[in-house]
Amino acid sequence: MELKEGMYIRTKLNDFCNMVAIRKIEEIDEDDNKFWIDDYIIDGYGDLQYKLSEEDVDKASDDITDLITKGDYVNGSPVCDIKQDENGKTWIYTDSEYRYGYLKEEIKSVVTKEMFYLVKYEVE
Repeated sequence: MELKEGMYIRTKLNDFCNMVAIRKIEEIDEDDNKFWIDDYIIDGYGDLQYKLSEEDVDKASDDITDLITKGDYVNGSPVCDIKQDENGKTWIYTDSEYRYGYLKEEIKSVVTKEMFYLVKYEVE
């Protein structure tokens, strides 16, 4: 896969990326073919903080809706369905029956289901 600045990525859970997250590539380092993303990925390597490689990427796209899966959260609501219409546009349906996709600027936040389960606290 060819990664470019400005693309969205869904990271893999591995030793470097300690969570599955959707992030944006900010800059590619041509010297080592690694790239920097926003500052939410936490790692333990100090100098390499926020610098990922292609092996850390599960999926990449210019369209953030391509990376969202059922169970993720869009604008604070869980995604219950994802459909493509006859024109090939992806629509994201949340539990509130609202759909996102055509107006991508409506998507203000995305939390992967893996990230949500990592930080949630269940009350007994």
